[in-house]
Parts: sequence; structure tokens; C-alpha cells
Amino acid sequence: MTTKLLIFGAGNAAEKLIHCFLEETEIVAFIDNDHKKWNSYFADYCILSPQEGIHKNYDYIIIAVFAGYEQIERQLCRIGVEKNQIVIPFSFQHEYYSQWRKFLNIEELIYLEMEQKIEKLSAHIENLEYELALKLKENVIQYPKILSWEEAVKEILQKKKSMSRFGDGEFDLMLGRRNSFQKVNEGLTKRLKEIVVSNLENHIVAIPDAYGDFENRTEEFKDCFRKHFQYGGRAKEYAMLDMKKEYYDAFITRPYKDFIDKTKAKEKFAIIKSLWEGRDITIVEGRKTRMGVGNDLFANTKSCIRILGPETEAFEKYDQILKSVLNTDRNRLVLIAMGATATVLAYDLAKLGYQALDIGHIDIEYEWFLCSAEEKIPIEGKYVNEAPGGRNVQEYIENEQYNREIIDIIELY
Repeated sequence: MTTKLLIFGAGNAAEKLIHCFLEETEIVAFIDNDHKKWNSYFADYCILSPQEGIHKNYDYIIIAVFAGYEQIERQLCRIGVEKNQIVIPFSFQHEYYSQWRKFLNIEELIYLEMEQKIEKLSAHIENLEYELALKLKENVIQYPKILSWEEAVKEILQKKKSMSRFGDGEFDLMLGRRNSFQKVNEGLTKRLKEIVVSNLENHIVAIPDAYGDFENRTEEFKDCFRKHFQYGGRAKEYAMLDMKKEYYDAFITRPYKDFIDKTKAKEKFAIIKSLWEGRDITIVEGRKTRMGVGNDLFANTKSCIRILGPETEAFEKYDQILKSVLNTDRNRLVLIAMGATATVLAYDLAKLGYQALDIGHIDIEYEWFLCSAEEKIPIEGKYVNEAPGGRNVQEYIENEQYNREIIDIIELY
């Protein structure tokens, strides 16, 4: 009897796993959270949304991802899939191998598992010397100088400085690798390389404080940056930095999710909120970002207006976005959440006499804090790039205040 399978995930893991299925199986379709893949094809099979796929005739859903499968499993259960129909090959659940033999070549699967374990171990070993060196206070390894997020707050409040942040996504773009928000753009790459070593008097540059010890950080955080620095990634980033420059901690906008001890999160958010207390603010964000909507993140501001741009590929419309901001009062504090575009925009606005802060992530972090989330979960009505299902957001929301605040909408097409 033929076993019918739905495959969740149309990426590298699925490409490897597809060779493990037995001849007596039938792949019904692939499903994926990335709406850009829907109705396209992967390995000659159609890619559907999870909501559409689960209405097909299938026996099992195979979660074909190397990481984050727990969140996907919970997502599937929330939309009505029975847990006993969900198979997670890369979870190393050896007790289920006898059941899986009717549709999987277990020997091939074990080979893939070992390959993944070795790769993860390699990432850990490659970064281990840097983690140990900082703990042992040895001065034989070089680190960028990164001042704390509290120091960044002081510079912004007391000296009215602007801030551009660099995360792993920005460094990927500088190295010619696209991310989920922005494809590689030669002009953007050039600007990011310019800004990361810049020294404007009214502007600070923030980079991730993740080059040494990972104290009080979650395993997910550690794995992310160990992999990021793997295969010479650290050396490539160092080559783009000014190692004599004073940077600030880019995790100023991520005070909650990635910490093991979250007891100081409330205090951190209170300090961060002081950056815009009593200010007239201009929010520049993606169309579905909706910072502060449904919470009190900006309740302490004097007034708020919004300029909306594309939720992805925003740099394609950079000139229009900049022009729109320049039509606003120079005395307003500009808060930007727009991926790598925000990094550039905050810098250019600082040069033009505006105070602008690249604060992407802060609203979603605040939402996760308010609901005591232990994982990256979707937030209703808001584009959450990092959570399974978080990109499937309605085009418009019924919120009178939010809609009244919008003064310009810049579409990608």
C-alpha cells in the first residue's frame, strides 16, 4: 500500500531527505511558511501553504528542516494536524525508527543525521577557542571593542546621537549573501561597508556583542552565531570592521528572547522607552511591521506619524523612502524598522541633521516579553520574520489610530 506524504520545508534539508523515501511512497506536495514559494515547484512538486496543504489526502507530514522543527510541529497541531501524523526525521528520535521504516530508508537517514551532527560539532569546535579565551582573560585573541547597550542609551539621550545597527543579516549582505529581507544589492553592500567603519560625531554604530563569551545566552543564540562564524566567517567580519573603533551592542533592540535569565527584561524595556519619552516621533517601517500597535511601547511619546515601505527588498525604494522622511519636521525623532535599509537610512539622516534610530526587532521583542514567550512565536497582525507562520499577515488592520498616523505608503511595485 502506497504511503502518501506531505513534506514541510522546501530547502536544503528536504533536498537531502527526498533521497531517503522508499519507492512505495508518494509525495503529495511540499508545504512551506514562505509565501514567496507558494505555487512554485521544488523537485518537480508543487509548493503550497500549510493551510492549503493539510486539506490534501496524506498519511504523514514530514518536517524536513534541520532546526526549528519543534515550532513547526506546534504550528501544525494548532491548525488541526494530528500529532501522530507528524514525522520529524532530524530530531534523532530513534525510538520511532521502526515505525518510519515503511516509508524511509533508515540507513540513509542515519547517514544524514551523522552528517548534521558532525557539521554542528565542527561549528562548535571552530568557535570554541574564542569562547574560552575571553573566559580565561587571555589577551592573545583579538576582539572588536563593543560598549554596552546602556552606554548606547547614554550617547543617544545625552548627546542626541543617531544609531545604525549591524546584525548577521547585514554582514551577510556585505559578504554577498542575501537574507530573508533583502537580496544582494551592490549599492547596499557598498553603503554598509562604508557605514560600519564611519565616525560621524552625531552617530554611533552598533554590532552584535557575540564575538567572545555567550554568558546568559540561550542554546539557540549560541548555535546561530557559532554557525555564523563558521568557515572563516569571523575573519571575514573582522576584515570589514575598524578594530580600533568603539562600537556599541546591537542587541539593544533584543533585550528579552535570547537571554536565559529574563528577570531584568522589564527594567531594560523601561530604559529603552526613555529614548523617545515626550518626543514627536516618525516611524519608518515595513507595511506589516506595525510597531507599537496593540501595546504601550510608544505610549509615552508626544505624537506619532508613520511612513510605510515594502516589508522586503526595501532598499529598492531607498530614494523614495529617504525623500519622504525629509518632508517631515527635522525635530522629530525618527525610529526605523526596515532591515538593512534602516542601517543606511539612520546614517544618512544623521548626516542631514535628523536624529534617527535603527530599532528593528524592539516591538516584537516587547510583544514576546508581554506574553512571556519562551520561543519565537507569531504575533497577530504583525510581520514576524523569525517565527514559523509569522510572515502570513493580513494586508490591512482595523485600527483607527494606526491608520490615522500613516502619512505615506511606498510600494515595491
